[in-house]
Amino acid sequence: MSTRRRSDPASGRVTLALTAVFLLAYRLEQNIAYVFDITPRQLVTLDTFPANALTQVFAPVLHASGDHLVGTLVWVVPFGYFCERRRPWQDYVGFVVVAGFLTTTLVPTLFVVLGVAPGLGIGGSGVAHALVGREATARLRSLPRWRSLSRVDGGILAVAVIGLVLNLLGFLNPPARASVVGHATGLVVGVVAGVGERYVSVGGE
Repeated sequence: MSTRRRSDPASGRVTLALTAVFLLAYRLEQNIAYVFDITPRQLVTLDTFPANALTQVFAPVLHASGDHLVGTLVWVVPFGYFCERRRPWQDYVGFVVVAGFLTTTLVPTLFVVLGVAPGLGIGGSGVAHALVGREATARLRSLPRWRSLSRVDGGILAVAVIGLVLNLLGFLNPPARASVVGHATGLVVGVVAGVGERYVSVGGE
């Protein structure tokens, strides 16, 4: 996989659309939870059919609480935009979809079946970890030529590395009820995608 140079950097519309999907999905959760007089967390953790089946289908865009949603967007907005600036939108959207499926459904389900994880993953935090892992890995490959990097690329490299370190430190003391398996899967997916990139530049110069 090679990174395409772009003379017309993306405007961030895909990241904006992704953010809107997360926000609208959570608002819908709140409305449904209100009807049944329960909390959004109780809604997405219902263990009855078809509620649990629907939750797993839409798991990548659902969030158990407002804090959970904010924690996702803090990473998705900047790192999604960084990825969008570098990659064709099809690549970006495909990556988000695959990362979302792997971090909320496939891998966590496998760990639940094996008796290692207590529950399935829900939310875009796995996608957020994947975006951070991809950006940091891809940009770290430009570290040997850091002297020739533009200020923008150098700044993004620093932000990406800091983001990666913070995400890794998060595993030492994970938030309550966080899907550690989902987060770890996201980082692995991001690192693998980042390793596959060769040229990395924010503006295609």
